[in-house]
Amino acid sequence: DEAIQLDRDALVLMPPGHPDRAMSLCNLGVYLNIRFRQNGDRDDLDEAIQLGRDALMLTPPGYPDYAIPLSNLAAYLKTRFEESGDRNDLDEAIQLDRDALVLRPLGHSDRALSLCNLGSKLSTQF
Repeated sequence: DEAIQLDRDALVLMPPGHPDRAMSLCNLGVYLNIRFRQNGDRDDLDEAIQLGRDALMLTPPGYPDYAIPLSNLAAYLKTRFEESGDRNDLDEAIQLDRDALVLRPLGHSDRALSLCNLGSKLSTQF
């Protein structure tokens, strides 16, 4: 809870256009997703998804770590699919992980992580 509040406080100091705002949104989404997994409050998960979308909108596609917000949002959507059974969430999560994988070509240090993430989403279809 303290990490969430500190990140919320930091966001107040980062107006739209601040260069670190997208990463702070991304971090807050991670913390909310963790809290959702601990207490099951669906509002935390829904907010994490919205923050993930906001972070993606603020992150230029050519940004070196663009795959991070893609993967984070994919993880939140998969979690919501597991909770609700809404196939659209899973389909979007798979596409986001495919997009992240494209950004991590052979030789990239996080390619294996992206492959595992995508494989996890694909296996959920069955």
